Amino acid sequence: MHRKVDLYEQRNWLLAALRHLRGIKQMRPDWGRLYARTLSRLVLVEMQIEQIEKQKEA
Repeated sequence: MHRKVDLYEQRNWLLAALRHLRGIKQMRPDWGRLYARTLSRLVLVEMQIEQIEKQKEA
């Protein structure tokens, strides 16, 4: 069962995951791909948050 997670909470989780991945000493290709996917997901979440904030202003 999935629960609805708001974008701000999702952003915090993604930032924590990136901090964790940056701390890995032996970077393997799998970790690099995971880092890239997490970073791209973070960008999408940031864009959604920005869009919602613009809608609130209008």
